[in-house]
Amino acid sequence: MRGFVLLMGVGRLLGPAGAAVAQQPGPPAATPFSRANIIRVQTAAPPDSVLAQLRQHLTARGYTIDSLDAARGLLTTRVVVPATRPAEQLKLRAVRGAFGWKITGLFTLEGPMRGSATAFPAQFLGLENAPAKTAFREVEALARAVPRGTLSYDRAKVSFGPFTKLEEALKAVW
Repeated sequence: MRGFVLLMGVGRLLGPAGAAVAQQPGPPAATPFSRANIIRVQTAAPPDSVLAQLRQHLTARGYTIDSLDAARGLLTTRVVVPATRPAEQLKLRAVRGAFGWKITGLFTLEGPMRGSATAFPAQFLGLENAPAKTAFREVEALARAVPRGTLSYDRAKVSFGPFTKLEEALKAVW
């Protein structure tokens, strides 16, 4: 009995450490996987060239640029509620980091009340025509516009949900 209690104590001590090791994320995947919501792009192109290419890609597809900060390497699109075009339902975000560019997106679904909408993350989930995957394909198209870019896919916890106010969701970063 005493040996059993000792083993239980060791198991409890090692259990959380083993779980922490098992939960560490691996390297980003080369192909999209279920619930992927981040596309990372590595390129040797200069940041100003990347931003110019991304801006050109977005404006050609009907998006309105919300912010463009060359110093921080940041580009976002504007969401309009109620939307009159599909491009107004998506907020795309590209930001330069230490390991390349991180591109994310969210889409809005308008509610029954005029001027109300709920934001959801663009992610590789569901059928091909599902809103989440359709939005993810737009994020992917933006990532492919990066000159000489190598894409990889990742997943991060999203800090908003269906009950989050739209204004808060539009500010979320993941």
